[in-house]
Amino acid sequence: MTINIIIADDHQLFIDGIKSILYKAIDITTIGEANNGLEVLKLLEDGITPDVILTDIRMPIIDGIQLTKTISKTYPNLKVLALSMFDQTADVIEMLNAGAKGYVTKNVDKSELIEALHTLVKGNYYISKNLPFDIQDWFEKKLGHAQESNLTKRETEILQLIAKGRTSIQIAKHLKLSKYTIDTHRKNIHKKLGIKSNTGLVNFALNNL
Repeated sequence: MTINIIIADDHQLFIDGIKSILYKAIDITTIGEANNGLEVLKLLEDGITPDVILTDIRMPIIDGIQLTKTISKTYPNLKVLALSMFDQTADVIEMLNAGAKGYVTKNVDKSELIEALHTLVKGNYYISKNLPFDIQDWFEKKLGHAQESNLTKRETEILQLIAKGRTSIQIAKHLKLSKYTIDTHRKNIHKKLGIKSNTGLVNFALNNL
């Protein structure tokens, strides 16, 4: 499987460097590049369909944080990997809360960047190995919001998978349950959270898990 990516950074030299680094990776292809968030959105509107958007945080016009929030709402199945020179916990949390599925610093080596891309495509989160960030602790705090809504352990688990972009069929296979059972749980989640649309449910999951 080829992983198609868009690289967004306001320094063209950096984009060229990443493309050069990934050039020899046989299963990763750069299908678009942008110097700000607005250019990324235009690429998506034009029909470019990446698996992962590799984006800087600080960019003009639309920065990486706002870009990620917009993508999370409009393209919930699209994965965002932050690639930043900033290594502060606050920046990691801000990007994760915006909907990013991973965060790596610009000093990572080629092998870790490739590992991060593969991890996101598989539906999992990835945080740079050099960052002192406990993603499990972040998850637990997010889960607190869901638990306040009286969701059961199973419903919370399903909501976590929804946040990762999984379909009912994929969730059923992962949890070894029938699709009918998953759909029933989804209906109960909709009712408890007071959310009618599937998009609204995805947005809740992204913002609270």
